[in-house]
Amino acid sequence: MHAFTALFQFLAFDAAWVSAVAGGAVGWPVIGGLPALGVLAFHLFVSRAVIWAELRAVLAIALFGILLETGFMGAGLVTFAGTPVLGVLPPIWVWALWLGFASLPNGSLGWLMGRPGLQALLGLAFGPLAYWTGARMGAAEMPPPGSLALIGLAWALAFPAIMGLAQAISPRSSARGVDPDHASGDSLPGK
Repeated sequence: MHAFTALFQFLAFDAAWVSAVAGGAVGWPVIGGLPALGVLAFHLFVSRAVIWAELRAVLAIALFGILLETGFMGAGLVTFAGTPVLGVLPPIWVWALWLGFASLPNGSLGWLMGRPGLQALLGLAFGPLAYWTGARMGAAEMPPPGSLALIGLAWALAFPAIMGLAQAISPRSSARGVDPDHASGDSLPGK
């Protein structure tokens, strides 16, 4: 992924995160979640040369994330604003966030591939920050102190697992040196 495209995707997801969380907080979960689906659509467009593999990776990561959130809810670590899907799964705006986020490992976060220590550190720091910010915006409630620490530990394990899923299901380079982000199959520089 080119640097400009990666930066655009990263910033677009940040805006989509704010939109989904705000939509969840004010009771407009579908409208709030639409930008996250736009980030996913953009990613699939720029990954069209490997779209089926990438779609499998996105769906696997999104399912992983929804199960992670369901575990957090079941453990009493977080209560999301909005109606739980089927009474036990996270609300629809959380699903939209996961679909958008699932496009990042092989997109703007691709530079983290093969760096599990850094992935764990970033998960430990930014996982709880996202939940804390979402709670401050009114999209979630969290019991006092220990919940953020447990979420941080879970994300320190989950983020490397997510990156590993992306790499295993839809690797971004092949042995022949073909850049899968380009439908033309041009060779990578230096190959």
